[in-house]
Amino acid sequence: LKDALQNLVKLTTLTLNFESCHKLTSIETLKDALEPLVNLTTLTLNFTNCHKLTDIQPLENALQILARLNTLTLNFANYHELTSIQSLENALPNLVNLTTLTLNFANCYKITFIAPFEYVSQKLINLTTLSLDFANCHELTSIQPLKNALRSLARLNTLTLNFATKFPPLHLLSMSLKTFSV
Repeated sequence: LKDALQNLVKLTTLTLNFESCHKLTSIETLKDALEPLVNLTTLTLNFTNCHKLTDIQPLENALQILARLNTLTLNFANYHELTSIQSLENALPNLVNLTTLTLNFANCYKITFIAPFEYVSQKLINLTTLSLDFANCHELTSIQPLKNALRSLARLNTLTLNFATKFPPLHLLSMSLKTFSV
């Protein structure tokens, strides 16, 4: 991957679709592959159905170098062994130019908490669009950190949340949004 991307330094938009790559066990080389892409403003990474992927921590290092990103989409749907998204807490705050963030963790049965959002939201001051999918995350016990985080996103005008009715989100917060989807 690094060899394929190293000469594309003017690239502003990149989609890497690893969906159903059943032999993918690590994303350790992602940082090296993305490092030359200093002009990247839009990034989509799709790891849906990558059941042998053992850790998303390397994503932290990969995202920290992409300071110009304004749109980020991460899809880890059906990653049944994922227990924590804590590594995003260190990566996302560096992306201060983000205006659109989409995170899909649907059917990640073992995720137990979403605490990173409380800290992250204080850094993502330019965020206007947020979409979070935690449908069928059966072990998720509380969305309180998310509720606190959303209150600090002053520029947010579009919010989409999917918890598949586990948490009734209508009481989330009192804020002015142009669009709110549940």
